[in-house]
Amino acid sequence: MFTEASKRTLKQEVDEIITELTTRQESDAYPEINGVIAGATDAKETIYLNAIGTKNIDTGEAISTDNVLAFFSCTKALTCMGMLILYDRGEVDLDAPASRYFKLIETIGVIEPGQVDTDNGTFISPPRKPKTEVTIRHLLLHTAGFSYAFVNSDYSALAFLRNPELSAVNPKMAFFSNDKTPLVHEPGSRWMYGHSSDWLGLVIQEITGKKLGEFLKETIFDVVGMNSFTFRVDDTSNMVAMHRRTSEKKLKTMKKIGVPLTPEVDMGGQGCFGTVGDYLKFIRVWLNYGYSPDTHRRVLSEETARYAIKNHLPDGVGVDYEALFGVKLPPGFVSDGFTLAGCAYSMNEMPSGRPKGVIHWSGLANLYFWIDFENQVGGFWGSQFFPVMDSSSLMGNLRFEGQVYEALAASREEVSKL
Repeated sequence: MFTEASKRTLKQEVDEIITELTTRQESDAYPEINGVIAGATDAKETIYLNAIGTKNIDTGEAISTDNVLAFFSCTKALTCMGMLILYDRGEVDLDAPASRYFKLIETIGVIEPGQVDTDNGTFISPPRKPKTEVTIRHLLLHTAGFSYAFVNSDYSALAFLRNPELSAVNPKMAFFSNDKTPLVHEPGSRWMYGHSSDWLGLVIQEITGKKLGEFLKETIFDVVGMNSFTFRVDDTSNMVAMHRRTSEKKLKTMKKIGVPLTPEVDMGGQGCFGTVGDYLKFIRVWLNYGYSPDTHRRVLSEETARYAIKNHLPDGVGVDYEALFGVKLPPGFVSDGFTLAGCAYSMNEMPSGRPKGVIHWSGLANLYFWIDFENQVGGFWGSQFFPVMDSSSLMGNLRFEGQVYEALAASREEVSKL
């Protein structure tokens, strides 16, 4: 698909983009980002993979493609594939109440806006029983009603004022209760970003009798050759340090990375670590509709894979980026849909050349990936950097995407002349 000439040009252009972002423009200034690991793939193999910048701004150690990242919400797609494997096996009904498999979820009630006293984190009135039971499909689509503290003010009050020792960063099982994770709307009625994937991971554990990380290792990581992937890190020497930009535009390393290295609960929405090169192998499984070209093994049936990557949100329901990140849709754009694969379904053609129908998602520390079935290409932009949705990172990723599509167009033109 990509000619050797187009690959060389792609490497040159993307390297220049990342170098620009990770290089000090003046001797006493900081770069926009400490370091980036980016990769692109077609359905068969990696066509670009490079790391530029520093692993740690304090030490100046160079970043490497072998370095491990905390994936944050890019974990969600892995957890969803785990559930789809159980669906493929006939062990789960997507439209069955999740409580059929994990009883704890039937204890979770619904709260209305303002039902939590935001001064002290107490309930003004107790959560009520939902009229509709939470299903596995709801958990996959983020329509169950679970939210996050950075999205919902009631969740924020519960997170920081009510039993603050129960943290979403490294929760114990007691975290999964009305005290911390109530529903904020009736299941199935809206799209709401939140702890649905964490609950999904708990359902997987209950069905399989194995910790989520163990199950995903057996069914995905080992099968596909994603050897770096894990939910537990004992040695951090190979990890990229987490960084943040201060109000003075300085880059600082962070003592805490935002996810636990050795968690008590494997969090299906945020807890996986690994390399960008191995994430590209995961993207190739989707591009081949459940089959790994790296190991020549099938992870999902083609039927399930093709079913999963469709938009499954009901009419009138879409991904709410404004509520999530404060980002308003450009004029003429419509809200994205959402898939059973843990990814949004793009309803718009992007300036980068990315067409409608691409599935995509991101992780908190400015990690972004996309999977384009029409053009059989995908990519991953990996950093460990805050603030969330940083403009330099967003534009860097879009420019990276644009270069991939330019390389694809150049390849097609070159081939047409043969």
